[in-house]
Amino acid sequence: MTDRDWQEKLEAFFELRARQISEVPTLDDLCYLAGRNPLLWTDQNLLSDLKSHVLDLMQLDQTSKVLEVGCAAGLLASLIAPKVGKYVGIDLAEAPLSVARRLKLANAEFRKGDGQNLPFGDREFDAALCYDVFSNFPAFETGEKIIREMLRVVRSGGRVLVGSIPDQNEIEQSQQISARLAAGFGTQQSRPPLQTLVKAEKAGPLARLSNYLGLTDKDAVREIKPEIVSYYFSKDDFVQFGSRLQVETRIADIHPRNPYAGTRFNVIFTAK
Repeated sequence: MTDRDWQEKLEAFFELRARQISEVPTLDDLCYLAGRNPLLWTDQNLLSDLKSHVLDLMQLDQTSKVLEVGCAAGLLASLIAPKVGKYVGIDLAEAPLSVARRLKLANAEFRKGDGQNLPFGDREFDAALCYDVFSNFPAFETGEKIIREMLRVVRSGGRVLVGSIPDQNEIEQSQQISARLAAGFGTQQSRPPLQTLVKAEKAGPLARLSNYLGLTDKDAVREIKPEIVSYYFSKDDFVQFGSRLQVETRIADIHPRNPYAGTRFNVIFTAK
């Protein structure tokens, strides 16, 4: 699978789900768009546990300026933004961002952007996070540029959180938890099935010449099947990466109420 393949399938997943939400999103909508089971993640005690855990790990307060990479429709933003001074979320897909903007969070800004090339200057933020995103990457190297970029835009001493990473050493236990949760929560709210995302291809020189000569009057299009896959990672890869960057690196458990506690982990880097 090429980088283009998995990225396009992932973007299609979030894009098509976001298109199903036309009003101000409910908490159920935000969970659905994020790929989380609403029957689990609409539990206010679970969300409160996640919020306090992230705020503590990143040492955030009402004066903090925070960046989230891969914010999707703003589920985490709805928890974090009211507790900080300024929140900025970026994502590659536009449709989820339009849903996030409908939340009308007073101190939040949502922008389209690439985490591997952040559109911000050095040390603009007090902290940055990328939560429940790394699991979408088929290889560790895919996320390296994102971590480097987050460290670049965070002030010296500020924290970068890469969160909720599936542990490669706990695959079997994680799968058992997934099966148990699926059986325990039963059928989710009915939603229209996702179709395929139709994407126009940029015409190459030969195609443009053919169009010019009138040999074809159809634009080239591709149909992209939406897909989301959860990949597993080794804690050692993050520790070794932090060592290469010469930044303080700490591994921490995910928040204790999370049913996947013990099978996922957080990584906290401290910017130089």
